[in-house]
Amino acid sequence: MLVELGLQHLGRVPELVVDPACGAGSFLLAAADALLDHGVAPAAVPGRLAGCDVDPAAVAACRSALRRWAADHADHADHADHAATGPAAAAAPEIRTFDPLRSAPSWVGAADLVVGNPPFLAQRTRDTARDEAGRDAIRHRFGTLGPYVDAAASFLLVAVELLGPEGVAVMIQPQSVLAARDAATVRDRVLLDAALVSLWADDGRHFDAAVDVCAPVLRRTSGDAGPARVELRWGPTASDGGDAPVPAHGESWAPLLATGLGVPAARIEASRRGGSAAGADAAATIGDVAHVTAGFRDEFYALASSARCRGDEGWSAGASPLVTVGMLDVATMDRRSPRRLGGRTVVDPRLDRRALRRRAPRVAEWVGARSVPKVMVATQTRIPEAVADPTGRFVPVTPVVSVEPGGAAVVDVWDLLAVISSPPVAAHLVRSAAGSGLSVRSVRISAASLRSVPLPGDRRAWSHGATLIRDLQQRPTRARVERLRAFGEVMCDAYAVERAEELVGWWSDRLVPA
Repeated sequence: MLVELGLQHLGRVPELVVDPACGAGSFLLAAADALLDHGVAPAAVPGRLAGCDVDPAAVAACRSALRRWAADHADHADHADHAATGPAAAAAPEIRTFDPLRSAPSWVGAADLVVGNPPFLAQRTRDTARDEAGRDAIRHRFGTLGPYVDAAASFLLVAVELLGPEGVAVMIQPQSVLAARDAATVRDRVLLDAALVSLWADDGRHFDAAVDVCAPVLRRTSGDAGPARVELRWGPTASDGGDAPVPAHGESWAPLLATGLGVPAARIEASRRGGSAAGADAAATIGDVAHVTAGFRDEFYALASSARCRGDEGWSAGASPLVTVGMLDVATMDRRSPRRLGGRTVVDPRLDRRALRRRAPRVAEWVGARSVPKVMVATQTRIPEAVADPTGRFVPVTPVVSVEPGGAAVVDVWDLLAVISSPPVAAHLVRSAAGSGLSVRSVRISAASLRSVPLPGDRRAWSHGATLIRDLQQRPTRARVERLRAFGEVMCDAYAVERAEELVGWWSDRLVPA
């Protein structure tokens, strides 16, 4: 399917198809079948294929697979319905052991079609991270990229480099590449020489690894601006998913995936910063009125080791309750169900402050700074899930994000909870970070993304929304979803959202009934 998608955008029969991470040859075999279907004589097909891989065993397997393909199709050579478009003599494919991330292969500027499924090598994981020599080689080859950019994203640079004029590349990528901060340099570099003409994605998982994937379709450009919109394709049959505007330089590609997932494109009317200083006309954001933090690994491990459950030595009903991501929902919290924390199952975990001060005095100070009114926000969720802590009683466990009122404007935790929980902000965050979560329909909500959330322009409606969400959290009801819908409609008014009914409907479908 992906090879055919590439051929559709190429618009001609390719003279050379290259897979720069060919493995055992799956994509090249698909390309061979496609060339045959498009009228290339069987004997001429292998000579139009090329590829490389760092693994000699994979290269040997690829060569063997293509030899078997050629032998199986040799009897078709004289069939009249396969008019030869290439040389009649059989030619072997050029498959060799080579690392295109360290140096340029010989096919630079020669490929009509580049295809492949490059290795997904996350750079935050020890067993897949590049060594120092590998990092230096990539830096020398491509310049400075994001420090944690996945190796798969680097192969997009290789693919564009291999393309000849108007050539097309289709390469499988983890969906996180669309939104990841560290892949931003790769995305921008790719668009200097190629146009993003299509994006294929799916919410099914096609590999043993638990990774959601997509495939950008790139066309090498020769000075023209390329199309204004990106075609979206979805699922195993590449069904029509509509289209979306081409991302501008510096923008995430996540909104393309969000459009395919049906996330409404709600334009929100934000408030403006007051005053006459430079930047006064810019939109006011959460970062202007609150301190936002999530802590780091040190905070997580220190809190996990100082957590006490009922029956543990050091547990006290009066101790500060610990809050993990799994406990949070929209304006409600479940601390009674078992949760995982630090490798064990816990129920109603409390913080042993004495143990924490003894083991990690710096983290104890960090906890003290969090003992203020705040909004606690979950990460890896379908929509933002947040709970207000108006007394500062709870301790958020990393990666729970703590949003603490402060700054120049006067807002309280209920104002902030209304903003973070609102349908417009949910769509804003999901569209800007689609593909970043642990599943295709979840997103990673970071402290940085929350800081940039614009505040509503209609203060009266915003205050009304804050009252509704406060009452909902403090007085739970069986009519939870209905009351949340009413809150959502008010916050759409606060942001002057057009087509609010569509947005509230999308958001309501993702609410969890109490």
